[in-house]
Amino acid sequence: MCRYAGWRPLGARLVLLALALLMFYGLGWVLANPSQMATPTDDPAIDKGDVALYRAIVGRMAAGEDYYAAVAQEQHGWGYPTRPFLTWRLPTLAWVIDRMGETLAVNLLRGLALVTILAWMLAMKDTGLGRYAMIAGGLLVYFNLVIVVPPSKVVYLHEVWAGTLMALSLALHRRWWIWSLVCGLAALAVRELALPFVLAMAFWAMREGRWAEVAAWGLGILAFALGLVLHASQVMDLIRPDALRGPGWLALGGWPFLLKANQWSLLTVGLGGLLSAFWVPLALLGAAARLDPLGHRLMLIVWGYSLAFLVVGRSDNGYWGLIYGPLVAVSLVFTPMAVRELWRAARKSLGDRYNPPPSF
Repeated sequence: MCRYAGWRPLGARLVLLALALLMFYGLGWVLANPSQMATPTDDPAIDKGDVALYRAIVGRMAAGEDYYAAVAQEQHGWGYPTRPFLTWRLPTLAWVIDRMGETLAVNLLRGLALVTILAWMLAMKDTGLGRYAMIAGGLLVYFNLVIVVPPSKVVYLHEVWAGTLMALSLALHRRWWIWSLVCGLAALAVRELALPFVLAMAFWAMREGRWAEVAAWGLGILAFALGLVLHASQVMDLIRPDALRGPGWLALGGWPFLLKANQWSLLTVGLGGLLSAFWVPLALLGAAARLDPLGHRLMLIVWGYSLAFLVVGRSDNGYWGLIYGPLVAVSLVFTPMAVRELWRAARKSLGDRYNPPPSF
């Protein structure tokens, strides 16, 4: 079931060398740029930026104001770009918090996080890796869902909600694909950054011939597209002539930005960001390890977002990593198996006859 089983020695050695070089480069960059790896509690997007902005927006909504009118006033007043329309977040999360109130919304997020942790423990059990893998999977997801900022702030972060729902969606897929679909589309309704996740789930459903699931994901994507058009039409009427235009998101941040995007864990924060230098390459290795439906999806999602973050995302967008952080973390469960198989293959002589892995 491991992708790396039976690899040729040269290929295994090259992967292990690349792994070591990425760790070395990442560690050197973190040590040379400690200020770039500030803890999430120091991130202005958490304390004084996005959280405060959307708390003010929800406050206006509670007073009876329309969401789009509230965003137009607050976002412009805070000096945020309001052009293009994608700088305006989808209204879903603001509506939920407005209807429920902050306290109930916080408790709902906590409940979703707890269910996600339990779902991943069950998913780890289903992989057949045993009790320790089940516990490790639950803990790794826990460390990425329990963000080290007060819940009253986290509840306003769209990426936290979307990331939790995405993690829950993948964990539920093997047993309950309909609930997996519901969670995945709910994540997309909160944050459009969840679209690659939904596309990955639909792609593998198609590859596996799960046509009812493909149709369901397709309808969900179509509904999202229509909702985005309606969202854009609402926004375009409210953009002022003097509106600020946001800088482009194609920033080519490379590996350093990817490390910044993956520091949102109790473990990485506790070690001042140094762990990210090892965390990210090892997780990428583990995400690609399994040749089963969970492994196929995990690899496409984790590698897809990681490759995108090499080129997309400004320096102040590091919190985008929250959207797939739990899936990066849980990939580490499969890293020992990956390293073991690669090491076994690398130790062979280059002249040994290649024995392909058994098919399943």
